[in-house]
Amino acid sequence: MTASAASLVFQLALGAGAGLAAGFAYFIALRWNVDLFERGATPKAILLLMARFGALAVALTALAKIGAPALLSGALGLLVARRAVLRRLGGLR
Repeated sequence: MTASAASLVFQLALGAGAGLAAGFAYFIALRWNVDLFERGATPKAILLLMARFGALAVALTALAKIGAPALLSGALGLLVARRAVLRRLGGLR
């Protein structure tokens, strides 16, 4: 395996792992966000909403600085995490 192929594999693995982690955190926090809005704790809900968006923006920006393969596999990891969280919470059958 050449150095560039190893680098590509590393970027893909790093992006997928980071995307999964960011996705699980984002979508679990989204559930907490919905609960806060339902209870009427709007200021806390808005703070959590801004924190969710900010953390996801930081994660995706960091992956973009690593490279396009890392960013793309990170986005794929984010979608996989979304599906897993929705299944766990009963949103998907």
